[in-house]
Amino acid sequence: METIDPSLPLEAPEGVLVDWSDLPVDLLQEISKKLLDIFDFVYFRAVCNKWRAATSISDLPPQLPWLLLQDLRYHSESICFYALFSDKIRTIHYPMARSSLLSGPSHGYLYVDGGTCSLFNPLTKDEVTIKYRKDLLPFLVSMGPDPIGSDDYMAFFVDNFFEMTGFYRLRSCEWKFVSLPLNTGRHYCFKGMYYMNENGTGNTVVFNIACGSSFMVPSPKTLDSSDYVFFVESAGKILRIVQHLDLSSDVSTPNIGYDIYQLNVEDEIDQSRWVKANSIGNQILFLDSFRGISTAVRPSTGLRANCIYYIINRLESSVHCGLYKYNISDGQLEKILCPFNNGWTWLVPNLVSSLPAGHN
Repeated sequence: METIDPSLPLEAPEGVLVDWSDLPVDLLQEISKKLLDIFDFVYFRAVCNKWRAATSISDLPPQLPWLLLQDLRYHSESICFYALFSDKIRTIHYPMARSSLLSGPSHGYLYVDGGTCSLFNPLTKDEVTIKYRKDLLPFLVSMGPDPIGSDDYMAFFVDNFFEMTGFYRLRSCEWKFVSLPLNTGRHYCFKGMYYMNENGTGNTVVFNIACGSSFMVPSPKTLDSSDYVFFVESAGKILRIVQHLDLSSDVSTPNIGYDIYQLNVEDEIDQSRWVKANSIGNQILFLDSFRGISTAVRPSTGLRANCIYYIINRLESSVHCGLYKYNISDGQLEKILCPFNNGWTWLVPNLVSSLPAGHN
């Protein structure tokens, strides 16, 4: 990178116009890497052709999730997001929002259920239809962290009684149907494996989608009837998050706690076990009422790693609705000031178009 001569003035002489397009390419690249808000990155590239050519959307800094607001009572044709670290609200026009249920969380795409089913990237406006037989009634269970950029499956309940599970691979439009017991808690697809919480015992059923085999991982601790189980991929590992949630109190702060376990897979898979984890390192977990996602955090964002952000929406509790942060290190809970008291889910914004071949 070019060095600055300290003898030179830091400001241009009065009356002299500065041509910002003359900034060195390596300096432009360094500046762009410090833009943590995806919209700032877009504005930066829009300044001129040279600034655009000096950067690439593949060099975009890792993004933290946006919180999606959805309230079908208002029938809006726009989607509103709240960027937690920048404290900004972003609004994106999307006519289907007025009559569709939007689900997440994921990297880049929202699941849209509005009579037909699709995945939609609100930044690139890419939309991919999920093809299914008309006699099916698909209800999303899991779409994993990256439903399009990976070759993984999405999971659906596909009948009125939730007795049949359908696994859909978007790149090939391929369905697999399996009769599985209805298990409680949250379900999760990752790298061809489907994780379920067994009724009553709290044990984890791990189902291999390709070959149809399964194995059981015992629960390390007895669950209470009010406990919820999430499965989340974090830095390549599968985590089991047990949420202890008490919304019965009428005080402003609910009682929320978490136990976190990491799956240790042994050479003999039936010997696999959950091991208690006291930290998730530089990751942050973002949970909604049904699913979760994990992302790495930079200190420059102002957000602390090793924390869990959880949404309580109005359907769960009108008293406690809002956004909460749980510090895994000390177990402390605090409510986060947020303009959305009825947040719905999370989306990691992504400018990269990754449509599978033959899709539009």
